[in-house]
Formats: sequence, structure tokens, C-alpha cells
Amino acid sequence: MDTDTIVVGAGAAGLAAARALVASGRDALVLEARDRLGGRILTLDDPRALAPVELGPEFVHGRPAVTFALLAESGDTVVDNVEAAWAGSDGALEPVANDPFAAAARVFAPALARPDESVDALLRRAAAAGEDAGVLRWARALVEGFDAADPARASARAVAEEWCGDASAEGAQSRPVRGYAPLIAHLARGLDPARCRIRLRSVVRAIRRDGGGVTVEGEDAGGAFAWRARRTIVTVPLGVLQAGGIAFEPPLPPGTCDAMARLAMGPVVKVVLRFSSPFWEEVAGGRYRDAAFFRAESGPFPTFWTQVPVRARTLTAWAGGPHAAALGRLGEDEAGALALASAGTFFGAPSEARAACEAWYAHDWQRDPFARGAYSYALVDAGDARARLASPVDARLAFAGEATAQSAEAGTVAGALLSGAAAVDALALLERSEIW
Repeated sequence: MDTDTIVVGAGAAGLAAARALVASGRDALVLEARDRLGGRILTLDDPRALAPVELGPEFVHGRPAVTFALLAESGDTVVDNVEAAWAGSDGALEPVANDPFAAAARVFAPALARPDESVDALLRRAAAAGEDAGVLRWARALVEGFDAADPARASARAVAEEWCGDASAEGAQSRPVRGYAPLIAHLARGLDPARCRIRLRSVVRAIRRDGGGVTVEGEDAGGAFAWRARRTIVTVPLGVLQAGGIAFEPPLPPGTCDAMARLAMGPVVKVVLRFSSPFWEEVAGGRYRDAAFFRAESGPFPTFWTQVPVRARTLTAWAGGPHAAALGRLGEDEAGALALASAGTFFGAPSEARAACEAWYAHDWQRDPFARGAYSYALVDAGDARARLASPVDARLAFAGEATAQSAEAGTVAGALLSGAAAVDALALLERSEIW
């Protein structure tokens, strides 16, 4: 055996799994396809931005103990979000008086007691019952943006389980002060090199299980490789698995395949625009100076946000779900230019936006070959698909990652971190049952 356990993927889930393995006295080999750690965590350091540039996860939703503990270990903390939101189009913006998340959660609450249906069907039902049209627009926008989901396919019950009673619905959102990259670096630094090796640029193509263990095959800079271990934990994104990026021999059992098929990856295009000065704070008599979030009634990027209460020079443009899918033909430079034009139009200040813009950073997660989407959402009648995907295939193979996390933590960094350690525990339990 080359090692006790091979972990496929060095994102939050993979590094958390490696940490748990080392803590239990086991050896691990982490194989990462990218040339960096972090997976879908992608933090850029641009001092001129005056805040971390996050092209992947940015927020801490609620108060997850696992995330806060790791941030404290790494010497970081969070800054709480300001909730001030504005909505409108083409410079005609008005403050949002009520909490749209709480109102949307109320709309979805009945789904907990009904047969499952699509978000579209639930919203039509609510409209027929006389629900406020503005609330329904916000509910749809949050499903598309917050969950990066297609309302025609997304499970209304799963959204209700996620939102109703979730800490994030109470406005408890924050950001790591230094971004998520230091948390990833801290996890990697804490792995004893005598017990854990990390190999970047190592693309896994096949996983073959037999009675004696697991063979993990792929390519790296030196050519083809075949590593042998007693077991493996696969933490690559759901989109890569669904696209057949890794072949499994013997094939995955029907229950695991069905669980994967009942989930989907939400597309996201995220653009961070950097300006010489925050032009949106100066237009319209400075009325948006303390604003945090903006919702566009029209345009290719429905959501913008600032770094308030941090005074930074960036404005983030976000398109999720169907809006991101519509941008799929654009390159990242084109997406950046479109985001800039959209921001200028949105604030009614196109010339000011163009004059102040210094740079942009963009990432289309759907086109990223090692992600194939931003994060997962549940389809109609998904049921316990996440739990079934989290259940080990056998004593040789388990999956981890945000797609295997339970409703409230699905799609989050906290969910990924928890899933990595959970996969280690689940395999250890199976191993003990085999022994005894």
C-alpha cells in the first residue's frame, strides 16, 4: 500500500478529511487536479481592492461552529454584514423596507407539509392565493441567486427545509476578514508531512476497488500514475461526478447513482469590479453610501453587493441559476465588461463607472472543468439524496463535499468542512464492523 487513505480533492472537504485522518493516526495522500489548494474557494490578493477578492465562497452563513473554530485557529475573525438593501433598475433605486429572506421563507413554509413540487409550481400556487407580487419576485430571485437554482427544477420542499428556521434567514451573515484562503492555508499547514502528502496537478481519472483496497489512477506532470490505498474519500464537486470525470470500477451502486441524479449543480458567474473610488457612494447625492446589497429588476447581473461595513473599492456582480446559464457563452473578459456596463446602467451612472473602473476579476464556475458548477441544489422529489450520497459505498469508498451536507449547510464551506470529517468517521465505523 502507498498509503492508508487517498483523498481526491484539496478543497475544504478534502483538507478537512485529511486533517481528521491525521488526527486519528492514519496516513493520507491528497490528490488535487488544480495547481492550488482550495477547490472552489478562490481568493485573490489585490491590495488595491482594500478587501479580499473572492471569486468563490465569500460569506459565512449563520454561526457554524466548525468555521468559526478554524478561523480562530488561523488568527482570523469575521465582519458581520450590513443588511441595507436597495432594489430597482436604471438608477431608480429604492430601499428595501422589510427582510426579503424572512418573507420568502414564509412563502415556502407550506411546502414542508405538502407533496414536493417545483419552486415554479409553489410560486404559482402562492400567486393564485393572493400573495404579494413583490414578495414572490424576491422569492424567485433568492432561489435563483442565493441557491443558484433553476426554479423550474428546484425542489420547493428542499428550499423550505433550508430557509425555514435557518440562521441565515435571520440575517446572520458575515465574511472572514482576510477571506477564505487563510483558512485553507491553515488546514494545509496543520497536516503533519510525515503522515500526509499533497500532490497538486494530479487529475484522477479512475478509481478501482477490490477486496484488498483501492487503486486510484490518473495523470500528473510526470505522466500516468496509479496509487494504491486501503480506501479513498472522493471530494470532487458533484458536477464533475455527474459529467463522468471519474470512472468507477466496479460501477457505483444504483442507490448512489440515483442520489447524484436527484441533485444538480447551480451555475454562477461572479465578477468583482475594482474602482479607483467607489463611484456608487457618490452618485444620487450619496444615498447608497451605506448600502450593502442591490437587486436589479432587469439586466444580466441581477445582484450587486459592496463590502460595507468595510470601505473597499470593489463592487461584486453576481448571476446565478438561469441568469448565469444565459451568460455561459461569454468569456470571462466579456463577462467583466458586461458586469461593468450593467453596474453603470443600474446606478444610472455609466460614464462614472467606466471612468473609475481599474480592473475586474471574473470566474464562470459552470465552465470550470474541475467544478462544473458553483454548488448543489436539490431537484423535485430529491428526498434524502444528500444523506444517501454521504453514506459510504462500502468500506473502501466514500464521498464528501457540500453536496453531501444536510439542508442547512448544503452549498456552504461549513457543510464541506463537516462532510470531510464525517466521511472519515463513517469509513472508520464500517471498518470496525468488518473487523468485529
